[in-house]
Amino acid sequence: MSGIDVAIIIIYFAAIVAIGFYVAKKYVRSGDDAAVAGRKLGVFLGGIGKAANSAGGSSSVGGTAWGYQMGIGSIWYAVSEGFTYIVYLPIIKRMWTVLYRTRTASVGQFFGYRWGSGARLFAGLINTVAYMAFVGAQIIATATVIKLLLGWEYVPALLVSTAIIIIYCTAGGLRAIVLTDVIQMSLIIAGMLIIMPPIVFGAAGDALGGGGIVTVWETLKAGELTSFMTDLGAPGVFGWPYIIGAIILPTILIGGVAQASYQYQASIQSADKAFKSFIMVPFLYIPVSIMVVLMGMCALILYGVKFMPPEYGGPEGGDPNMVLSTLIQDFLPPGLTGLLLAAILSATMSTSSTCLICSVTCLTEDVIKPSLKRKLNDAQALKLFRVCMVAIGLGTIGITMYATDIIQLLTTGYAACIAGLWVPIMATIFYKRATKPATYITMVVGLVVYGAIAFAPGAFAFLPQAIVSAPLYVSMPLSVVLIFVLSAVTQRSDHGRIDAYFEDEWEKSPGNWEKHPEVLEDVAAVHSGNV
Repeated sequence: MSGIDVAIIIIYFAAIVAIGFYVAKKYVRSGDDAAVAGRKLGVFLGGIGKAANSAGGSSSVGGTAWGYQMGIGSIWYAVSEGFTYIVYLPIIKRMWTVLYRTRTASVGQFFGYRWGSGARLFAGLINTVAYMAFVGAQIIATATVIKLLLGWEYVPALLVSTAIIIIYCTAGGLRAIVLTDVIQMSLIIAGMLIIMPPIVFGAAGDALGGGGIVTVWETLKAGELTSFMTDLGAPGVFGWPYIIGAIILPTILIGGVAQASYQYQASIQSADKAFKSFIMVPFLYIPVSIMVVLMGMCALILYGVKFMPPEYGGPEGGDPNMVLSTLIQDFLPPGLTGLLLAAILSATMSTSSTCLICSVTCLTEDVIKPSLKRKLNDAQALKLFRVCMVAIGLGTIGITMYATDIIQLLTTGYAACIAGLWVPIMATIFYKRATKPATYITMVVGLVVYGAIAFAPGAFAFLPQAIVSAPLYVSMPLSVVLIFVLSAVTQRSDHGRIDAYFEDEWEKSPGNWEKHPEVLEDVAAVHSGNV
């Protein structure tokens, strides 16, 4: 890599860190400022933040790696990640309204407002652990780029990546992350959607003797290079049951139970703005994520099995996560190489930081604070938030030491959240007749059944292999049956606190704010413009 590229990367990161510390000094005074940007984001920053969070290491580094290793079937992950925002559009305003009425910012608070501290703790713990896996996925992507840039071994690159992310995230919180996301997303769209594809496709076509992208596509589709390159419906090691149950289903449904969805909604000023920001995301994310998969497939033509792991016919130490950085270095001119590598590295760090904030929010708001005997002031809440950030960041190192498949980490985390929470949370929002015992039993059984099949598949050899490979096929239908059957046979009066979720119930009690003094002060501050 040339000196100009190194200089660009250094200047770029100096600017990003400066933004983080500027925001910390000017805006971050409390845990609320760090976690939800003071609840002041508009449509543009809210949409950019969500898109950049999706388009970090999982989409860029991980998407290219899966395209290289698994082929065209990897596009299902890319498309599903974008479509989650479309699936939840009809209920975004309703979810935002509940968050506003209750002045909450975590999925545990959203869930626990109706069902109490046990439900809040359960949702908080699941999301804390799941987001540690998500942070780990992004740190792997960051460490991979650093490894290639500096020639380091994986473990030192991993440790440095983690340290940088903790410092960056601790300083400026969500507002700093979103502001830098505007720069990162612009560079990623320009590089991955406009500049790189024609260059990479052309090089792959030339490697096949000419013919451009048509020749590349026909070669890959025919599976002439490896058995994993087949069609959309039967991508080698995948197949439709796995695609639907282990990729499409968890990736699309995660928006209803994952902390990031609730946290970004809580950070936006109004229900209309939250709705419009969600509309932006698929248009920003899906084209880029598809393109990196296609470039990963072209890399198989250009590099053969150089980066494949041994179990896929590659050399010892083969790492598909190296593909994107190698393509950038090999095919972009000096200057652009440094700028795009800096953008990719910064995007992975940004997504890591967002996931880290989400994990810490769940830990502090849903696990630690409810157990304290006194309410923390702003300074104490911010200190707790930052201490937990360091602890969670260090805890992810163990995950990244033993799991290096970025997409697998994400989809496993997604599925675990959905198995335990999706049916109970949807019942919380839409089903007045749901009862507390039914909800508690459903969330525990759903998670336990999913975990049993996922971690001890041999014990379920009597089931078809397609179902064992995607445990949501069992846990989700079981959860649906349980919530309805158990609600029908348990006490009708045990429906929880339903006013914030259902408009007719809210309207029945015009003095709602007075009934909930814990939120009255915050709401008054919002209306007066002091927040």
